[in-house]
Amino acid sequence: MWPYLARRFAVALATLWLASSLVFVALLVIPGDPASIILGFGADPERIAALQARLGLDKPPLERYLLWYAGALQGDLGESIRYSSPVRTEIARGLSVTLPVVVLSLLLATLISVPLGVLAARRAGSWLDVGISAAALLGIVLPSFWVGLMFIYLFIVRLDLPLPTSFPIDGWRDPQRALLALVLPILTVTLSRSALLVRMVRGSVLEVLNQDYVRTARAKGLAERKVLYKHALKNAALPVVTVLGLEFSQLLIAAVIVETVFGLPGLGSLSLTAINARDFPLVQGIVVVLAAFIVLVNLIVDLLYAYLDPRVSYA
Repeated sequence: MWPYLARRFAVALATLWLASSLVFVALLVIPGDPASIILGFGADPERIAALQARLGLDKPPLERYLLWYAGALQGDLGESIRYSSPVRTEIARGLSVTLPVVVLSLLLATLISVPLGVLAARRAGSWLDVGISAAALLGIVLPSFWVGLMFIYLFIVRLDLPLPTSFPIDGWRDPQRALLALVLPILTVTLSRSALLVRMVRGSVLEVLNQDYVRTARAKGLAERKVLYKHALKNAALPVVTVLGLEFSQLLIAAVIVETVFGLPGLGSLSLTAINARDFPLVQGIVVVLAAFIVLVNLIVDLLYAYLDPRVSYA
């Protein structure tokens, strides 16, 4: 196990270095000067040059990269050009909104999709199976932004529920109000994710139910519930766990859609603002943090494989 973890740690470091380097090079070729954007394109050239010097943008690219990398190794991702505050502070503020939405949405989607997927697999070919599959397919094809707008219209405009229409400015100082502001975004993400997971669970359980060891368990006279939950579901969970890991990574990156619809100050909207403002340190810091989360989630998924299937070994 330890040699495997050591190899994964080395791969993680290489991934983070490659991601940060590629982003740095890409930002160099993107047109637009942060100093000109901050002061306005009609600003005096001397003021622009002075601001560039203060922001360190007048240094050669290699020197800027080495200075950033030296600071990153010490946990300092630099200072945001747009907000004039530490990058890690802005990222932490964005993650405090994005992570609850992603984690709670996937948890709720799992709790919904596993029973429905198992039920559809057990009743394969029945009207119940057709209904669940059709509903899942509908949830997949509906765009998240449209679902979010419909939820706003239904729950806030029509039903007039006391849900905040924006995330509190003071963040989580009022946990109840902050959590209420995330109810509709969580439901929006849950709908699309659970629809995909239902189809995954159904297909995986159907495949496992046709395996020889499941037939053997039934031939021994074991109860159908025990056959399903003890023998079939655990093996059927492997592809579902893989999809959950991929969904977590994709939601972190694609959160900008839901955050834009509901006006959430999360990591997605922060990324969009940083790109528009040519806030190079903030963009690079966000990419590094996202890459770190993706690497960590993939490691957890690999370790879950060994737990769910004893045949998988990382010795």
